[in-house]
Amino acid sequence: MQYIIPEFMKKPLKDLPYVILDLETTGFSPNEAGITEVAIISLVNGNEEPFETLINPERPIPAEITKITGITDAMVYDKPKISELAAILDGMLNNAIFVSHNVPFDWAFLDYYFRKHLKKPLCMPSLCTLRLARKYLGLRSNKLSSVADYFHIDLQNAHRAMNDTRAVRDILFNFIDLLEKHGIKTGEDLYKHSLVFPEYPPTR
Repeated sequence: MQYIIPEFMKKPLKDLPYVILDLETTGFSPNEAGITEVAIISLVNGNEEPFETLINPERPIPAEITKITGITDAMVYDKPKISELAAILDGMLNNAIFVSHNVPFDWAFLDYYFRKHLKKPLCMPSLCTLRLARKYLGLRSNKLSSVADYFHIDLQNAHRAMNDTRAVRDILFNFIDLLEKHGIKTGEDLYKHSLVFPEYPPTR
């Protein structure tokens, strides 16, 4: 576990720094698809810092994706490209735990574009709320809306990045309470129970 951040180990779960993130994309593989929207909520020392922007994916958005996200070519044509945002996003991810609902998906896109534009991989600890749902909730479906329903979280206008990110934030808070009841109370406990990927998540 090379990428353990020592100051995380003794901190209570609620005091750890998290970067909660959601991407909207034109497809499912970063080799063939682009990012159309990113939203981030940074949770550090009890403070929330939101960030969101539409992104020009430099390719047409398929009609079936627009049906899901509501994001059209007209909405993104004059927005920044990922090449312009990569360094900004990299700075936001420093010294925190990457959190999303299906970390391998969001990670794959950011890692692809970090390698392309920053000439380095994405490397940091990560915590996947989808994986936590599969391990602890016993639901028939673990998609974001189902987990939000389980925790009585109002997820409206799903598949827009900030709406999904807020839902993941609230899901994370609920999981922190649940994990504490299972005796998982610190960053060190997350590592001991293999709930954090120390450097990279498994590939999809």
